Amino acid sequence: MVGSFRRFILGALFVCIIAPLMPAGADEPRYAGRPVVEVLIELRDTGIDFIYSSELVPATLRVLAEPRSANRLEIASEILVEHGLALSAVRPGLYAVVTATGDADRRNGDGQSIDAADARPLTGVQLAEVVVSTSRYALDGTRSFGSVHVDGEMIAAQPVIGEDAIRALGRLPGIAQTSLSAQSSIRGGETGEQLTLLDGFPLRQAFHIPGYQSVFGVLDPGLIDVAEIYTGGFPVRYGNRMGGVFDLRTIGATGEPRNALGLSVFNAMARRGGTLDALDADWLAAGRVGTLKPFIEAFAHDAGSPTYSDVYARAGFGTEDRLRVTANLLWSRDELSISREGQGEVAQIESRNRYLWLRADRAWENGVAASLWLGDSSVESSRVGSIDKPGIATGSVIDDRSSDYRELRGRATWQPQSRHWFEAGFEWTTEDADYDYSAAAAYSDAVAGLFGRAPTLSRAIELAPKRERVALFAAHRWRVTDSVTSEVGLRAQRTITSGTTAESWLYDPRLNLLWQLGPATQLRAHWGRFHQTDEVHELKVEDGLSAFPEAQSSEHWIVGVDHRLQGGLALRLELFRKLQSEPRPHFENLLDPLTLIPEIAPDRVMVAPVAAEAQGAEFSVIAERRELTWWLGLSWSEALDKVSGRHVPRSWDQTWAASAGVDWSQGPWRFGAVVGSHGGWPTTRLQNDALGARNAARFPTRATLDLRAEYRRPLSVGNLAFTIELSNAVNIGNTCCSELIAEDDGAGGVNFRTRRSDWLPLVPSIGVLWQF
Repeated sequence: MVGSFRRFILGALFVCIIAPLMPAGADEPRYAGRPVVEVLIELRDTGIDFIYSSELVPATLRVLAEPRSANRLEIASEILVEHGLALSAVRPGLYAVVTATGDADRRNGDGQSIDAADARPLTGVQLAEVVVSTSRYALDGTRSFGSVHVDGEMIAAQPVIGEDAIRALGRLPGIAQTSLSAQSSIRGGETGEQLTLLDGFPLRQAFHIPGYQSVFGVLDPGLIDVAEIYTGGFPVRYGNRMGGVFDLRTIGATGEPRNALGLSVFNAMARRGGTLDALDADWLAAGRVGTLKPFIEAFAHDAGSPTYSDVYARAGFGTEDRLRVTANLLWSRDELSISREGQGEVAQIESRNRYLWLRADRAWENGVAASLWLGDSSVESSRVGSIDKPGIATGSVIDDRSSDYRELRGRATWQPQSRHWFEAGFEWTTEDADYDYSAAAAYSDAVAGLFGRAPTLSRAIELAPKRERVALFAAHRWRVTDSVTSEVGLRAQRTITSGTTAESWLYDPRLNLLWQLGPATQLRAHWGRFHQTDEVHELKVEDGLSAFPEAQSSEHWIVGVDHRLQGGLALRLELFRKLQSEPRPHFENLLDPLTLIPEIAPDRVMVAPVAAEAQGAEFSVIAERRELTWWLGLSWSEALDKVSGRHVPRSWDQTWAASAGVDWSQGPWRFGAVVGSHGGWPTTRLQNDALGARNAARFPTRATLDLRAEYRRPLSVGNLAFTIELSNAVNIGNTCCSELIAEDDGAGGVNFRTRRSDWLPLVPSIGVLWQF
């Protein structure tokens, strides 16, 4: 092991020291030489859209020089000014390409130029007539009410552990993550209530090491072009989850830079894309191998021995105006050998996931577009582990499970008029799983009495459930007036489990209203119902369940306001309430959520609420400038279960949270920092050899600081970026758990006490990325 670790370090030093000595040259162009139309489409985002005529921006118009700015709006301005064109702000967030007769960066709808940073009018410029076809002003059905778009560049620039796209999205208001896990709790919901899609296809297990804390996501941030995030109130095309949606879209194969090689403390990665013009085809492939194992073995022997890898590949044929077909593959595998010596726990955990799907897209000139997905997925995992803690518990578990999904999905949209937009679709999924589970545990009499459980536990469950789920959905978006837009949708789904009574059809109506109060202000309102049925791999056999629970139901009420100020500030305020009438039982560990084999730990309990609710308010502000982007998020919320007539805080309830981030670029340097804090999560205390009321106490206030610095050096081929990151640099309020300790009282009895343990401490990382 020592020899391999030394070879790893020498290899890393070679890349970091020798590669920069290669002859330097200009950065590989990202935009120069590409069609202006193509770049404008790529620069579109939730708050930025462009309209133009083909006369002003023909397909033959090319970007003459590489833009200097990193801001999307500034990039668009720079590539247009070389052709005597400028931007006219039709309304906040919508810009028309116009002919300029003077030197201006921005223009408004009244025929005045506006400053790039604060929208102040400039003088001395005349505008030509804005020529735009009516269809360009038509209602845009692709943009959804209340969603948040995050572009891939911002995701990749976030200082997070493990170069993790999914973990980076956990900083949005309303989303809570632990420092160890990449899973998200959205607005008081469980982590299993999130739907994750990659190019429209569901990823049922999007994490490495799902058998223990789901530490890393399986997606390289460099693969993501844009992420559309919903923390509630999502459209009917998203279903069978009731918390939120991460809708991720991958980069194009022709984007620059096409190729990349990288090495860091966490990963070694490679990515390459290209085209085959003769076949009208393109392709993209990327792979990562975890490099954390030698560092842990060298410096933190008791932190486990993880190995993990993931591969993504895509081949596309044709274009959407005729027919585009893509073949997609996402594969991941991981292993973890870990020992918690102080707690007497050891475990060997493995998982393997595969997603294979075909996608077809077609668009017609009459406003009709359609997409079809055909896929096959498998989710497999195994665990072997034991607990041996004298005076408390002994036990072991052997757990093997696998599941397979075959599905067909379709979605069609139609815009017959500028004020009406329709969508409809279906989902059909067959699911089957094999569970081969075994468990055995024994607890001391004192421990069994403390937790009110039997002194022994014995399980041996072999199941092969099969399920079939069908869903239909339709929606109509209508621009009622120039300032009021509505969307009404209905989703129906039914799940049939083999050998049991079929579930009835479940209906989810949803209603959205958008009111444009002024040029810079929007008011949004949403009401909707959301059902969630457990998928076949989610059966809690480890906790003794042998049948799937009834579908859960949640009702969302949301009111939001979006406002843009001078100076480029965008403000957002949302009030929400979620009511859950039939939550399923969930299982948790009262004292130690980091136990390796949680289901046989003595503090494992079932929580069976009759109802649950979450409510709160979220405020955010973002400012994007040429070299500096900063943001601030504040939230207040409560998430409660109704148990035995009492309202009990959920274990992930955080009554308040605040976060702020900055991304600053200057020359070859780029700096990022994110600071966050939230109220302590609920916990159960042990006092005087007795357990207090569940979740009646709270951990201390948590505060974090994550830092990232990047230096980019041009090479003769591409460029080299060096990064240094520090996660949890301040390490305040990091307590997560209470370890149970039994001591002889000297009179033949037992005294109990607890010892605190923490989440991850400060985690440093260095990395190098060559893009070419």
